[in-house]
Amino acid sequence: MFKYITKEAINVTDLLSSVMGTLILLGTASFMIVITLLMSTSEFMRQKRATPRAMIGIVLGMLAIYGTAMGTKLADGTIINVRELAAMIAGLTGGPIAGLLAGIIGGVHRYTLGGTTALPCTISTVLIGIIAGLVALYSSRKLNLAKVAVLGLVLESGAMGAILLLVQPLDAAVNIVSQIAFPMITANTIGLVLWAYLFNKLDSGRAVRSQSKTDGA
Repeated sequence: MFKYITKEAINVTDLLSSVMGTLILLGTASFMIVITLLMSTSEFMRQKRATPRAMIGIVLGMLAIYGTAMGTKLADGTIINVRELAAMIAGLTGGPIAGLLAGIIGGVHRYTLGGTTALPCTISTVLIGIIAGLVALYSSRKLNLAKVAVLGLVLESGAMGAILLLVQPLDAAVNIVSQIAFPMITANTIGLVLWAYLFNKLDSGRAVRSQSKTDGA
């Protein structure tokens, strides 16, 4: 009986820890989203030329570093973070160029920090930026929230898969993923959906104002 109660208490503690970790990550994600949305109000940044897209990649790359720096570091060097949110946003707003740049900047910084998951995290950050950018090439300007949620879920799940594939021994990889999967998949996916929702609102507002000016003329 005592052992059962103790086990249940440990499970509740782990759940609360995961929830708190997720909330902390969402706080970091919120700051990143605000900066990204402020950047999107610039006419220059909305131009579909190489220079603005490169600038998006660089700025989001710096935000990826911020996402790592504000993460929670585990004993083996693994960092629970929202770095890949920046790579996803970069790809969706600036295409493959921006996604690649943000992924490289955020990924290389993560690699320099070392730890058991340094390599898979670096690779996944770069790939996530590129994939999000490719998705943007075949998407409409208005982002479908359900599709964005699926994208975030799939990409973050893929990042967990990279850890399982590249970290040895497998038991260690499974242990790491069991600790970081819930907060990272949840926070990055919710963050991406929140960003897409607000981005759509801003874009719709700009369209209405533009139409009003046209009608007034």
